[in-house]
Amino acid sequence: MTDSLMEAFERALAGLCTDEHVRRSESGQDADAQWNAIDALGFTDALVPVEQGGAGLSLTDAFPLFLAAGRAGLSHPFAETVFARAILASTGHAHQGECIAVAPAVPVSGDAIVCRDVPGGALAHQVLVGWRGEWLLMPRSLAQATPGTYRPQASATLRWASASQAILRMPAGSADVAAVCNAAHAAGMAGAMTRIQAMSVGYVNDRQQFGRAISQFQAMQQELSVLAEQASSATFGARLGCAADGVLPAPLLAATAKLRCCEAASRVAAIAHAVHGAIGITEALALGLFTRRLHEWRACAGTETACATLLGDALFVRHTGGGQEILDFARQQLSPAAA
Repeated sequence: MTDSLMEAFERALAGLCTDEHVRRSESGQDADAQWNAIDALGFTDALVPVEQGGAGLSLTDAFPLFLAAGRAGLSHPFAETVFARAILASTGHAHQGECIAVAPAVPVSGDAIVCRDVPGGALAHQVLVGWRGEWLLMPRSLAQATPGTYRPQASATLRWASASQAILRMPAGSADVAAVCNAAHAAGMAGAMTRIQAMSVGYVNDRQQFGRAISQFQAMQQELSVLAEQASSATFGARLGCAADGVLPAPLLAATAKLRCCEAASRVAAIAHAVHGAIGITEALALGLFTRRLHEWRACAGTETACATLLGDALFVRHTGGGQEILDFARQQLSPAAA
């Protein structure tokens, strides 16, 4: 079922996310029209219960959709919207087709709400913010926006004056905003890395030097082997982050997924640009669209340091409290069965 879902979604994205479409949406052009076309496909309600008009899928079943969105280069926060709609549906909130980013609020003095470096935040219509044990549904139009570092016209740091501007407020309960972001971003990163791998393999097969394709040189084969290894392990890690019967990811699994994808992303981006040479940084190729995404996802929400700290703290507490060894911790806490 998941394979057929991904295939259907990928076929639709192939026409809606060409390189030119992605470039235009990244610059803010036709972004709403592109989102409306994608939302009309119905995949954005994948985690919403059937009785509320959704597909009622589990997070495990929805993972291929997140992977496909990352592979297609979709500029909008697709996975975040899927998560947000499921969370909001639990309160009976009915959406109107909005694109919804998800982000944690950073600690600041006073009543202001600040979400730093929100991927796709400038393209979203609303932002579901995790703030002081609550979910706040904030309208992006009322936020003071600072352009993002890697995608200045697609992403942004957002600031609201206070929680009184929220469209909806509700207790977060057991939902963890960091886990949601980690799972969503890891899946997007894994998808982007598979696309980068395909682009790199295609380039070295076409590029000729000394009368033969550069893919025949052993040094190039070695680099591509490392890239493939990293991209494959990132996909496995991202799938682990979405291993859940319900709609919310397990915090430790999501942190593991994001950490693995972050570690892989730096090597994948470096190898891909080395393989492509100088042409890789030009606008003529779409490579930069994907490597910029990788670096943006690495820097936002659950960073490598934050994820590693979460896992280290969990191991330390269990180790000192119950004498659990690291291999037992990984087997019992960082496996799909643990979810």
